Amino acid sequence: MTTPISTPASSARLETPRLVLEPFGLPEHIKAWCEMDMDADIMRHIRPPSADMASARARLAQADGGTPAIIGNWGVREKERNIIVGRALLRWLADDSGVEIGYRLHKICWGKGYASELAQRIVAHGFETLRLPAIYGVYHPANLASRRVLEKCGMVDAGTTNTHGGSAKPVMRITATD
Repeated sequence: MTTPISTPASSARLETPRLVLEPFGLPEHIKAWCEMDMDADIMRHIRPPSADMASARARLAQADGGTPAIIGNWGVREKERNIIVGRALLRWLADDSGVEIGYRLHKICWGKGYASELAQRIVAHGFETLRLPAIYGVYHPANLASRRVLEKCGMVDAGTTNTHGGSAKPVMRITATD
């Protein structure tokens, strides 16, 4: 395990050609996240979905209030329709060995390349603004779409990690020098 570098939280507003990544926390961000958390299709590679809005809000509060520390946290807004379509973040892995990227998009956006677009922007922000030495991506082995997103960011295989639910999950990595 490595000692975490001191990285301030950074949720600056970021943009891509089709998306705005805005600091997470608006009521519409929370509502969209909770709706996604209750959707079995969206959650199938993460964990069982929340049963209702109250339990989804409780999960969000637990995730955002505990560890690992979040250092970048964005609500994802589609420019064309001006609607919240997801969430993205940078956070420390549970074992403090590095910072990982995370993202969740509403299924109305699947297959449009939004995940790759936002992930590439966040990786660039992590290196250019936060000066991170490396960024990791952890994915469920059956979620090949998520793996492809990480590959499009330039990530390569970096073994497995048990930081997500205690079972080994594949992890990918890109370093600042890559």
